[in-house]
Amino acid sequence: MKHSAIIFTLFLFAASGMAQRAEITVKNASLQPRTNEPVVVPWKQFGGEFARVDTRNLRLVNDEGATVDFQVDDITADSLPDEFVFQDSYTPGQTKHYTLEPVRIPPPATSPQYHTDARDWKRIKGVLQSVDIDDVPGNGRERKAYRFDGVGWESDSMAYRLYLDERNAVDLLGKRKPGLYWNYIGTSGVDYQADADWGMDILHVGNALGVGGIGFWNGDSVVKPVTVQFQKCRIVNRGPVRAVVRVEYQGWDLGNDTVGLSSTFIIYRGDRFCEHRVKLIRGRMAHELATGIVKHDSTSVEWIPGSGSLFTSGRQSRSGDSLMMAVLIPSAVGVRKIEGSYDHLLLTRIGTNTPAVRIFISACWQGEPPGMWSTSEIHSHLADIARRVREPLNISVKNQ
Repeated sequence: MKHSAIIFTLFLFAASGMAQRAEITVKNASLQPRTNEPVVVPWKQFGGEFARVDTRNLRLVNDEGATVDFQVDDITADSLPDEFVFQDSYTPGQTKHYTLEPVRIPPPATSPQYHTDARDWKRIKGVLQSVDIDDVPGNGRERKAYRFDGVGWESDSMAYRLYLDERNAVDLLGKRKPGLYWNYIGTSGVDYQADADWGMDILHVGNALGVGGIGFWNGDSVVKPVTVQFQKCRIVNRGPVRAVVRVEYQGWDLGNDTVGLSSTFIIYRGDRFCEHRVKLIRGRMAHELATGIVKHDSTSVEWIPGSGSLFTSGRQSRSGDSLMMAVLIPSAVGVRKIEGSYDHLLLTRIGTNTPAVRIFISACWQGEPPGMWSTSEIHSHLADIARRVREPLNISVKNQ
């Protein structure tokens, strides 16, 4: 997989007694069906025999012997695989088995079938180009350096982008028809803020965090990364299962502390929502992480503490039609909602010794087929997202 920027070599030796394959068992213990559910396995669970793997020489098969698409992602950029991931659907209580095994005769090379994408179109020495590693966002964080303000990621249902400057906001691209569009926008010069047959930029962010962007709450306002020592954006992968974008900040000045953190965005094939994992890497103390949704007039706001869900709906899109936006923190303890100057905010504590905060972002736009959701459909959608965290699949790996 190209964007992991790693060549893994497969070492599986029968004579040494090393395992030739791994059996993966997945059970949906929930009383609800799980559709298009990601199965994420830490790579270290496969044991030393899979420590160095060329994924082109592996295949994953299900109970029926059918091949299943998968990815192996190096999220931490240490040249070692971190997560093995695939997707499947499960009925309530269902258990499925999969086998990860070497392919004796590697198949001929073919062009990968992408169902997700991520792009960072940036001007370097005056030339606009797609980059996967962006060490100095914005040529010193200048907005004009980018085709669409920063980095974008998408499934065929919804597209997001992060402004790689002091705004640090997440914006939305609505789709009138399914497809992958960030590369098209980067290469065509099309005005993505104008309505088109494929879609458009649907959110006016202003001074806010957009939907699911982050800052830190200082007791009075949101502190954005106006002053940072270093910021790096990396497209970890784009592929058949998911797109992964990771942004690292060092020397983010909060006034009473200087912190470093990682911000990882993940979107899966077929999903309209994405996960935003935030991990504090460096800092002298714990802080209140702030995320939320931009305030717009003529919208309703609903906070559902039981699922950690906040959503707004109403005529708040750039073109004035209906848009629902949601932010969820279903697993964090002590999440609280407050009103900021520009955002409806959710706050949660984060420290170097606490797990990564998992924020989920979603949206539904009137311009999409089949149109805007009802309130009950919004609630059902948010419940499905929260269930992914609160009722995880039971996954076990047995090396053979």
